[in-house]
Amino acid sequence: MWEFETVLSEVIPRTSSVRSFRFPVQGKNVRFRPGQFFFITILVKGQPAEHHFSFSNSPTEKGYIEFTKRITDSDFSQTLAAMTPGAWARLRGPLGDFTLPLRQRKLSFLSGGIGITPLRSMLRYVMDKDGDCDASMLYGSSSVEEIVFREELDLFAHRLPGLRLVHVLSGSSMPGGWMGRTGQINSDLIREVMPDYSERLHYVSGPPKMVVSLQGQLLALGVPDRLIKIDSFTGYD
Repeated sequence: MWEFETVLSEVIPRTSSVRSFRFPVQGKNVRFRPGQFFFITILVKGQPAEHHFSFSNSPTEKGYIEFTKRITDSDFSQTLAAMTPGAWARLRGPLGDFTLPLRQRKLSFLSGGIGITPLRSMLRYVMDKDGDCDASMLYGSSSVEEIVFREELDLFAHRLPGLRLVHVLSGSSMPGGWMGRTGQINSDLIREVMPDYSERLHYVSGPPKMVVSLQGQLLALGVPDRLIKIDSFTGYD
């Protein structure tokens, strides 16, 4: 476990409502595994306030720690939105076992909205390590404009031949020319996209209602609980 004080170095817009926040690493031996999370303390209305976030950068991206957040109306979120480079923060971590398996195996990534952040960390890590993978990803977004890390996800799919990426839009209106999937990620789509779902280790990441629903649907398909790893992003249902 490490803990250190740092300052905000960069804010990166990802969509109209999602931003990434980067902080320089201070000290040595600040390690983490892709998919883990950490705690950040900032000053909210002059008082220290702590929240946990998944790493959205990979351990292969050295020198900084990044998390990515959809901006909401909460005091913590609004404080983050108003922060500028140089603002103080304290980071503590890493924690969590929502991580890649130690041995190579077939994978499934089922994600919605801001739940993509730990999966982005994992896929960037695999790509940087020149690792082979056999993975299928279903990623749900409300609109094309709200697909977080869209260009990077497309790059991963191009650079990793074993990755099948399927975008699913749930919004009421679709853009002209959209040839992708629409609706919700569910067991029917899982069976269609990955007929060998029973052989895969499933990572389910997103808003709590989505995570609970997909976990239940996987169990109903006969996937054992030991092959389902979940990461629930509270505050986004």
